Amino acid sequence: MVSWFRGGSLVALTTALAFWLPACGGGPSRRAASALDAAAESYVRLVLALGERDADSLDAYHGPREWQADARAAYATLPEIRASAAALAAQLETPIPNDDEVRRRFLIRQLGAVVARIDVVRGARLPFDEEARLLFGLDGPAVEHGPAAAAAREAIDRLLPGPGDLAARYAAYDRKLLIAPDRLPAVLARAIEGCRAATRAHLALPPSERVDVEYLRELSWSAFTRYAGGFTSRIQVNTGLPLTVDRALDLACHESYPGHHTIASLLEARFGGRVEFRVQPLFSPQSLLHEAASSLAGQLAFPEPARAAFERDALFPLAGFDPAEAARHVRIGRLLDALHGVEADIARRYLDGSLDFPRAAAALERDALMPSADATLKFLNQYRTYAATYTIGRDALQRHLDGRPPAGGEAGRWSAYINVVTDPAQIIPPAPRRREQ
Repeated sequence: MVSWFRGGSLVALTTALAFWLPACGGGPSRRAASALDAAAESYVRLVLALGERDADSLDAYHGPREWQADARAAYATLPEIRASAAALAAQLETPIPNDDEVRRRFLIRQLGAVVARIDVVRGARLPFDEEARLLFGLDGPAVEHGPAAAAAREAIDRLLPGPGDLAARYAAYDRKLLIAPDRLPAVLARAIEGCRAATRAHLALPPSERVDVEYLRELSWSAFTRYAGGFTSRIQVNTGLPLTVDRALDLACHESYPGHHTIASLLEARFGGRVEFRVQPLFSPQSLLHEAASSLAGQLAFPEPARAAFERDALFPLAGFDPAEAARHVRIGRLLDALHGVEADIARRYLDGSLDFPRAAAALERDALMPSADATLKFLNQYRTYAATYTIGRDALQRHLDGRPPAGGEAGRWSAYINVVTDPAQIIPPAPRRREQ
């Protein structure tokens, strides 16, 4: 196996690999597996090298510590990393007899995203749609301005009667259901417990799996899950961004069960030591799938009637709120899901420069009913098209899952979800083309 460089150019890595491949011993299948193992290790090391130059690009890693130490010591330049990633991807385009086609194509897609991310870090500013395609594989993002969004706002308007515009009424309602900081740990712990129970009812989790939670004041995210391997994760929760009861339950399912922690655990259980799954670059088709699936996790674990009952009986009392309000709170939350297309369109126009910060904030508050619009725009400033994974990606994956033949109601939905998040061949299909206002 080609060893990682300890100095000199990263390009030497893929050059050495090209000379090494034909010399592998054994039969064709073993030779193909050895070549892909070497390519997978090179891919992981390239992602680690990029993480040294751009910390935002590395989501999680739980592989050998010496690989990360090697990347830190070498501190390769962005042009070197880009050249090596592009060369390795080009090399993998040539099939090896009896190779694992799915694995090879997965590595090619991931390496392409590494190249695109380096271009962004170095200052490239492509149109939103093109950047989302190169980083995540999203093709022709949909933007919904049609009847669904209008109907959702009209329904929320009926649920929140009173004077003033809808955005102001919703913001006031939202503030009334923000969990007090001293109550948040108890609410979130119970929410995670409920998400875990719902998940365990449909799949066998590894006996040793667990999540640990810590609360921090300064995070770019509302929460962040770091998978540590061995079926364990640490969830960091941003106490600086207040949560309603409904958002707390969404966060719990998104980060833990059946979201990020569960997805990573299922991949480890299925693929064991497959090296490419020990790293996850933040900007990649893999991240799109995991983020989109995690964004659907709350909906999967708690269909609306069950969700309203769980929030009423378990979470509202812990938060100190009137349980009678739970049903309306949950209904409004599901109606807000219909505004993802509006959020995506505003994000696209903001990043493409047709909306400045004040006008984008006003549009998010007015049209997407988003009380904390400034925080969302600051997130867009730092992570750009990553926001599309929560909106366009989530909706595209929902359509993909809805389009599968039904197989046993709720059990079938869980089976489809598990299959899609553990299949390296999965690419979220293109969204419908944008409909203009």
